[in-house]
Amino acid sequence: MLAEEKIKFLKETELFAELSKTDLNSINDIAHEVVFPEDHTIFEEGAEGDSLYLLVDGEISIIKAETEVLSFNEKGYCFGEVALIDDKPRSATIKTSTLTRLLRIDRKDFFQALARIPLIGRGMFRVLNNKIRNDLEVQMSAIRKEIAQEESMRLAAEVQKSILPNEEITHPCIISAGYCQPTNNVGGDYYDYLYLPNKQVGIFIGDVMGHGFHSAMVAAMTKSCIQTQIRFDPSVPEVMNAVKRVTEEDAQTFIYMTCCYVIIHQDNRLEFANAGHPSMLLFRMNSEEFIELESQFTPVGIALPDQSVVTHYHSTETTWEPGDLLVLYSDGITEALNADSEMYGIERFKKLLSENRDHSPVEIRAAILSDLEAYQQDESHHDDITLVVAKFV
Repeated sequence: MLAEEKIKFLKETELFAELSKTDLNSINDIAHEVVFPEDHTIFEEGAEGDSLYLLVDGEISIIKAETEVLSFNEKGYCFGEVALIDDKPRSATIKTSTLTRLLRIDRKDFFQALARIPLIGRGMFRVLNNKIRNDLEVQMSAIRKEIAQEESMRLAAEVQKSILPNEEITHPCIISAGYCQPTNNVGGDYYDYLYLPNKQVGIFIGDVMGHGFHSAMVAAMTKSCIQTQIRFDPSVPEVMNAVKRVTEEDAQTFIYMTCCYVIIHQDNRLEFANAGHPSMLLFRMNSEEFIELESQFTPVGIALPDQSVVTHYHSTETTWEPGDLLVLYSDGITEALNADSEMYGIERFKKLLSENRDHSPVEIRAAILSDLEAYQQDESHHDDITLVVAKFV
């Protein structure tokens, strides 16, 4: 950078805008040009504040706790001055985002110049005052975004709560007890009871990928889609196709759902489809054994490697008898961890169900949740927990 070019640049900065040409010439002598490549650390948090910098061209990032907080590419932007003035360690790490050119003034030269040229103090006041104003605006913007996000999450939580059944199944063949608890305020788990023609009953359980607002909205869309579909054709293949349309066509980003759909007939038949969800458990009271109703399909929304292959859903049938238990659940139960990072597991789950087989669904549900809490102790939930216990009568 030529001397005249440098002096013109210094005159346009907040720090030196009021200085005379003579004073700018003296600053020119102590402002040394430095050039750093992209992704170069100019100084680290905690380092000695031995100099200040003026940005000529390029871009810098301010990093706290390994996270980029702010970035600047404004010509003449001053940084590093606070640690220089208060003689304390750097409060953040500064890295270059692109090839960056700077003017550097070290501590000794700066304070000597300040002693000779009091107007530099006024310039420093402007620099600090504008940073305070900017920081306040940044904080207010962050607060407004946080408030908006909290409101969105609150509404999503209300939507998710509203899509769950208000009451348990009332039917001559079956009684139920359901439960759904998101790991955060909003999750992607969902279950529903469906009253179908010819006195059939349907149960649906789904687990949308991830947690939060988007997952909750996909769950709500799924409920709406299913409720519409069963008015026209409640069969297993058609309901599964409808759910597939939600994830593949209506969702705006990549997302998938594991799910099970079960239809219970009064003639002791049970037909179902399982798409990537944990195996439903059918406990036979007469033989005291478990039948695992395993997944036959990939989760809805996941494309097969061969794009030309289309998933054709079909139902699988089995039978039920009075006293049998049907348990649908999300992997938030079997994959729950204790303090030693050991999973709750399917075998412990089966054992608990077997021990409580003579109890009502409400009592079995309570036993499961109590045992799960005891197993986890003070460990937090890492996934949504959803459970439906149904007993045939």
